[in-house]
Amino acid sequence: MTVRRLSGVGYCACLSQVGDWAFEFAFGLARRHDVRLNIFFFPDPPYRKHITRGRRGERRPIGEHEAVKLERRVRLYYDDLLGDFLNVGFRLCEGDEDPELRRCLLIRKDYDVLVLAHERRGCLFGERPIEAFADRMPCPLVLVGPDQKDEVYLNTPARLWAETLGLHEGEWLPAL
Repeated sequence: MTVRRLSGVGYCACLSQVGDWAFEFAFGLARRHDVRLNIFFFPDPPYRKHITRGRRGERRPIGEHEAVKLERRVRLYYDDLLGDFLNVGFRLCEGDEDPELRRCLLIRKDYDVLVLAHERRGCLFGERPIEAFADRMPCPLVLVGPDQKDEVYLNTPARLWAETLGLHEGEWLPAL
C-alpha cells in the first residue's frame, strides 16, 4: 500500500483526559511527519449541546477580551504538552463546527487529517453525534477514546490513510 504524504494535522481542542489522548495522537502524527499541527478551539466547546445560541440558532459573538482570554487558556494548556515543538498554530473558530472545520480543510488547507476526542459513544459534536460528524467529513478523521488512549476509530477516508497514520489492521475500528 502507498504511504500518503501529510501536509498538516488538525486537532480540535478538548481539555479533558480523552482530549489529551487525542492530542497525543495528533501531536505524534505531526511530529513523525514533520508537519504543522493546527489546534482549533471554539468559544462553546463542540463536545456538548451549545448553550449560547440565539433564537435563530446563531452563536453569540464573543468580545475581544473574551477571545484573548480563551486563546491564552488554550495555549497555556497545550504549551507544556508541546515541549520544544514549534510548528503549531492555534485558531479560534467562532462559527459552527462543521462549516468552520471544512473551511480550514478545503479553503485554508490547514490539515489533511483531523483528530477528535471521542468523549463517549454517541456524544454530540455540535449538532450531531460525533460518529455521524466523522462519517460526513470528506477528509481522514480519527476519533481517539473514549475508554483508552489506544482506542482509535477511523472514518472511511482515514481507512485509506491507515498506514500513513501509523496504524495497522486490528489497531483501529470503523467510526460508524
